[in-house]
Amino acid sequence: MLRTIILSVLVLLLLEQGLRPGLMINEFVAETESDWVELTFVSAEGKKIDISSFFITMYYGNNERLSHDPVSIYSHDRPETPYDDRFVVVHLAMPDVPDETDLTGDTNGNGRIDVYCNNYFGSLWNTDGVVAIDSDDDPGNGGIVDFVFYSNRDGSPNDTVLSYVAAALAQGQWQNYTGKTSQDCAVSIGKKGLASHMSLSRTHNVDTNTANDFMISSVQTPGRPNITLPSHPFRHLFRPLRQRLTIIPGHIYFGRGEIPLFVFFPCILKTRIFSMDGFLIHESPMGIPANPGLFSLVWNPLFQRRNPPTGLYLCKIEALNSSLRMAEERVIYIVLSHYR
Repeated sequence: MLRTIILSVLVLLLLEQGLRPGLMINEFVAETESDWVELTFVSAEGKKIDISSFFITMYYGNNERLSHDPVSIYSHDRPETPYDDRFVVVHLAMPDVPDETDLTGDTNGNGRIDVYCNNYFGSLWNTDGVVAIDSDDDPGNGGIVDFVFYSNRDGSPNDTVLSYVAAALAQGQWQNYTGKTSQDCAVSIGKKGLASHMSLSRTHNVDTNTANDFMISSVQTPGRPNITLPSHPFRHLFRPLRQRLTIIPGHIYFGRGEIPLFVFFPCILKTRIFSMDGFLIHESPMGIPANPGLFSLVWNPLFQRRNPPTGLYLCKIEALNSSLRMAEERVIYIVLSHYR
């Protein structure tokens, strides 16, 4: 009986910890043309906080606070905004772009709030590295809010990075390692590091300050909820989201001609559309690049030299990834109608 009570209390404490309001690192990329870190705010109640005074930093080199103007992040997605208020995307080394703040909203219309910093020009390393939310740029000042230690686990830990980890350990923002080397407590990014289409994504909203909080994902989702697919999830390059769709040229909804896909690996796409008696009526150029995630091909019959008549058409979608030596094709059906 006593054991049951103790276990119940521990469960309640863990749930309370998981619901405690907190600003957290949700997703990030490393060694890209423009490294970014996505923040999220988790709370049991509808709350918001101003994050403009925080540093999103790897500590090395010079780093700066997020913004001079207020930048609010919410624990809930407000219906009145065209973006998800639970996320803010911080670009670490793009100082010449104006911040999107509470005063401006989503100025570039990409469906998220972006903040641009003048941090260390080398941005995030793709070997050993850390990412932190901090009140300043000194890991030893006791202001760490959230912290992630990642590594390629090559057996040669970076001493400078380990000094940052030691500061996080002292503040309870990372858990001490139990493995043979100090790299064993880090989130693994694989021996070759993260590929350009991959990210480290948070797997749940409870922050345990361990490597279990993150995993490599082949789908980057800045400003949106994470899709934590493994880096090599399937034997397919892509999957059509619909096996049959309707296109009505000129229609406000059905006239877009979008063919929705989910892409698992970076690939080159091509479409060919045939009449049911086998005549080719449309062929896209081979070379439509697609990165992992949601993707749409487009066929608009209004742009055809000869407007195809109402009827059923066969659409063959081909994909190629040379580095993985993978090629794949799928067939879906399109109902084309000129009647509204």
